[in-house]
Amino acid sequence: MTQVKNRRKVVKTLAKGQVTIPSEFREILGIEAETLLSISLVGDHLEIVPLAQSGDALRRYTDEDIARFLEEDKLDQDTALRVRALLRSGAL
Repeated sequence: MTQVKNRRKVVKTLAKGQVTIPSEFREILGIEAETLLSISLVGDHLEIVPLAQSGDALRRYTDEDIARFLEEDKLDQDTALRVRALLRSGAL
């Protein structure tokens, strides 16, 4: 990421706490649709940093991984079946 001089913009928070990151800032930082951001409360301000984009940023779990997790969590059979169905449908 290239170093740029400090820039400031005033933005308005929407009703549900949403904030629009100005396009100039998104372009400089390489933030696109679906970019994951890390947001931290630091003292009296927020820091928002784009996460490094790599194939390993989010791990994909296999059906075997999920089955093992569900067994290790000792979920009752009904809950385990509902979780599996939600995972397969993409709802989780």
